[in-house]
Amino acid sequence: MVKNSASIAALDLKHSDGLAVALRLIDEADVVIESSRPGVAARLGIDYDTVKRTNPRLVYCAITAFGQTWPLSQLPAHDPVVQSLAGTLPKDGRGMPVATGPSLAALAGSLTALSGVLMALLRARETGRGDYIDMSLFDAALNAQPYLSGRLLNAPDAQSQQVIGDENGLARLDTYQTADGKWLCLGGREHSFAINLLTPLGRPDLIADAIGPAGEGQLRVRTFLTQTFVTRTLDAWLDWFEGRNVSVAPVLSLAEALDHPHARAREMIQTDRSGRRHVANPIRFRMEPASSPLEVPRLGEHTDVVLRSAGYGAEHIAEFVNSGAARAPCDGANAVEQLTN
Repeated sequence: MVKNSASIAALDLKHSDGLAVALRLIDEADVVIESSRPGVAARLGIDYDTVKRTNPRLVYCAITAFGQTWPLSQLPAHDPVVQSLAGTLPKDGRGMPVATGPSLAALAGSLTALSGVLMALLRARETGRGDYIDMSLFDAALNAQPYLSGRLLNAPDAQSQQVIGDENGLARLDTYQTADGKWLCLGGREHSFAINLLTPLGRPDLIADAIGPAGEGQLRVRTFLTQTFVTRTLDAWLDWFEGRNVSVAPVLSLAEALDHPHARAREMIQTDRSGRRHVANPIRFRMEPASSPLEVPRLGEHTDVVLRSAGYGAEHIAEFVNSGAARAPCDGANAVEQLTN
């Protein structure tokens, strides 16, 4: 359990004292987020219907793989399984599924959950009534490709594969290998990008194909670009693209991206007091810049502080630690001594 950036950590909710502590903390909370399988919170006694009786303004967000109800709700799953069912699992150049890519479902789910929590908090502030948010990673992943899904939903059944082919078949939305074995990515479908790319390359005759649908025309453009880009190194091509107003970028590894001059200029890498480096908060407030604590609290590091703020005295805290209802950062007599001093 976390309160602000303080870690109270392992409360044993099957222990009567641990449950009592959790319920007291929830009574004072604005938001509760839980991510156990559907039904677990109710069995433990911390479900929304229970805790809202004493804290009606509480915003309670339950994040699960497939939601609280219906056929897949009890299926155990991490991100690749969710993406597989949501149609978002990436594929490599051979069309083979890749299960080790970005955690799209988790990212989309967490950001969507944040949006829902913030909306519910505003409502709670205005009305005094909180809400329960059933946040499914599957739902969020399914919602993460609105352009393509919108076209698929509204295309005749016989044309669904054509819609997918159209998206995968555009030469100006693809990656190309360069002479040094590296890759660049073209990322623009606009007419102006086709003109700015193909005219200086000496093939204005391909512009009509480049802005057309998937098919033989796009294949002609892709073949030309494949043969062209492999004639120079990546750096040489990036120099060539400079000032030409074409959507293009080198394909970087994560390590290269973290060390990119733009990331450094944006101060996206920060260093804590121990010398460990972290990716910075990407939210930029002009009036109140973010100041994120970089040190991650140890499990149970702030048990004493959090429980004292909830009204428990040193004797009670020591009893909780000794009984196993709560955990301190160290065990046994040292933990009790630390908590009671």
